[in-house]
Amino acid sequence: MSNKSFTSHSLAPVQRRTLEFLRTYIADNGYGPTLKDIATYIGVRSPSTAHFHLGRLEDKGFIRRGDDGSISLIDRDELETTNSPCAVPLVGVIAAGSPIEAIEDTSVTIDIPPQFIDSRGEIYCLQVTGDSMIDAHIMDGDIIIVRRQEVADDGEIVVALLEDGSATLKTFRRLKGGKILLLPQNPRHKPIAVDKVDIQGRLIGLVREL
Repeated sequence: MSNKSFTSHSLAPVQRRTLEFLRTYIADNGYGPTLKDIATYIGVRSPSTAHFHLGRLEDKGFIRRGDDGSISLIDRDELETTNSPCAVPLVGVIAAGSPIEAIEDTSVTIDIPPQFIDSRGEIYCLQVTGDSMIDAHIMDGDIIIVRRQEVADDGEIVVALLEDGSATLKTFRRLKGGKILLLPQNPRHKPIAVDKVDIQGRLIGLVREL
């Protein structure tokens, strides 16, 4: 049996967006977009990045490319499948405890429910180490789902990058005078008070193996 099945579980969000753009463009114009068109739509500078994502779509059986560079769609109803999980990058480890050095590695992906994927920002995953967030039901070893954003409201659980380059998962609170408090959800851990922090994203869900 061919491994090029018509399911979207192995598509990264950017590849889903690329496929959606191809469908719309071909429907409107009768032919496929250029690599530059695709790169502009998905928000990358290099046409080679668009070429890579086209290659992934072709490998997974969603499109066919001709020797002349033409693009044709194989399955025109795949995007309507709403129950298939989506693959997002597992970019490293995040401390729910003492901050640890930030890690980024996009070579591994995690399948998550499709309802977490929308147009409001990039989604990625991190594996939790430590127990500082157990009262928020976040355990050591959990995979958290994060929406990348640079701002946060009081009470949101965020991925915070400190000035020394270390990262931690904590509840965000801004104090009067501008100081920021990163609060654990475990009385055994102490809050972290800082003057400045770079928000890397907000917790929107988690994946746990039972």
